Amino acid sequence: MMTHDRQWVARAAGYGLHAYISGVMRTTRFDPLPSGQRPWERTDGSFIALTWHGQQMLSLAALKGAPRRTNVLVSLHFDGTVVASVLARAGYGAIRGSGTQTRAKIRNKCGIPAFLAMRQALDSGTNVLMTADVPKVARVAGKGAAQLARATGRPIFLFAAVTSARVDLDNWDRASLALPFGRGCVLWSEALTVSGDAGAAEIEAITGRITAGLDHLHAEAHRRVRSARDLA
Repeated sequence: MMTHDRQWVARAAGYGLHAYISGVMRTTRFDPLPSGQRPWERTDGSFIALTWHGQQMLSLAALKGAPRRTNVLVSLHFDGTVVASVLARAGYGAIRGSGTQTRAKIRNKCGIPAFLAMRQALDSGTNVLMTADVPKVARVAGKGAAQLARATGRPIFLFAAVTSARVDLDNWDRASLALPFGRGCVLWSEALTVSGDAGAAEIEAITGRITAGLDHLHAEAHRRVRSARDLA
């Protein structure tokens, strides 16, 4: 249980982080995305948006213009409370909980209630944004998104939102800290769908496609911002 003082600190940190991200978005020249490339231009209902944990800082830039409400899965930890504060200021909802690699930790991480909340959100027309990584294993996709897509029938769209001005950190999720005054690029994948009767093999195959797809999108986005910077 988080104390009142820590909640206040988290809200204050969220205020500062939201102001910083807003400043980065205002001062970054994002390449225009062609019409028809965004998920809400390609599907009539809600969708699951997915990116790497360490590359989620500019998720607000990726979702800019989305006509439907979006809820974001964030952890129960202090940093998750900070992110939830950022999301609230940006007009997004937060679902608290996270995945785990062991059954013994499911209850502590509120994985099942979070999954049910995401399913309800998607069924009611609200988009859901998640990070793809297996907890504490960078850039290896877990099965959560594929299982959620199977349960709801909603498509998965992968995205990369990167900037040329950034600091790449040497931490567990290989996070990138976006800096202002750079070039930016947002790329979305084609829809990934999972059948309602998908078995373990299909879930495993979709999970592999998510890993490969996110790696490809980020590599391509970085290539584009490098090219744009070199031509400037």
